[in-house]
Amino acid sequence: MKRIKDERAREIFPYIKEKEVLDIGCYAEIRGYINENTKKFDDHWIHGFLNRYSKHVTGIDIEKEKIEILKKQGYDVFCQNAETFNFNKKFDVIFAGDVIEHLNNPGLFLEQCKKHLKKEGWLIITTPNIFCLNYKIGGIIRLLKNDLSVHPEHTFFFSPTVIKTLLKRYDFNVKKVRFINFSEADTPKKKIQDLLCKILGTHLKYNMMIFATLS
Repeated sequence: MKRIKDERAREIFPYIKEKEVLDIGCYAEIRGYINENTKKFDDHWIHGFLNRYSKHVTGIDIEKEKIEILKKQGYDVFCQNAETFNFNKKFDVIFAGDVIEHLNNPGLFLEQCKKHLKKEGWLIITTPNIFCLNYKIGGIIRLLKNDLSVHPEHTFFFSPTVIKTLLKRYDFNVKKVRFINFSEADTPKKKIQDLLCKILGTHLKYNMMIFATLS
């Protein structure tokens, strides 16, 4: 197997290999893909990665037109909401990449995950880390500019403690939290971020990956 470029993909690989996976928000992170003739993709599109290495992956997304594009290319995907999705089956792994911070009600999302996860299964969530270096530096700059704006599509911001507390309330036990600086390329900005986080601590990386099981 070739070296996996994407840090998220490397982290989830041992959990999803030859497993039944549900990918929530399956289209949103498509990058460097869309070729209807070759169906080639790189590892940065997580649904493509899951499709390659899991036993089977089912995907959901709320964007109907994009779901239709993937269906035409043979992917097992459905237009469903992360807070109300419903299948007559359970999965070994449920993956939700940078979804929970966009939701109206994360509790409804976790209830559906609990309903659809096998007893020994894994819930894997990625979400921005509110204490990351980006937010700290960006927050100071915006404060100096008297700019209190944040990401316009985010309804929640999570720290490791907050996400653990939320998951516990819905009967999930967090087994591991990993911090990553995700980027589709080794840009100068990413290299600087990685260097600073190596010096100051990995807890300052941009994204958190949460690995949880049912309590």
